[in-house]
Amino acid sequence: MISQQGKLEQHPEWMDLKAVQRYACVSERTVRDWIHRPQNPLPASQVEKGKLLIKRSRFDHWLEAHPYISADAIDVSQVVDDVMKELRVN
Repeated sequence: MISQQGKLEQHPEWMDLKAVQRYACVSERTVRDWIHRPQNPLPASQVEKGKLLIKRSRFDHWLEAHPYISADAIDVSQVVDDVMKELRVN
């Protein structure tokens, strides 16, 4: 069994895309999609030669703020109403 300290040592505070991919068990494409989301993107920092780094604690916080919502739980009528209201304002 790996201790909490052991887990932290396996995953440094600043992770590149490959490390985030392993940490979250998702593809690199998914991580890139999260970073480039038009709304509420995954925070990343760009360093030398375009390399992207993600702070583990910020990733954990960002991921927790995006819980799974089943399609059945989405009120489509409310979404449409909200979009229409937004269009009328603009």
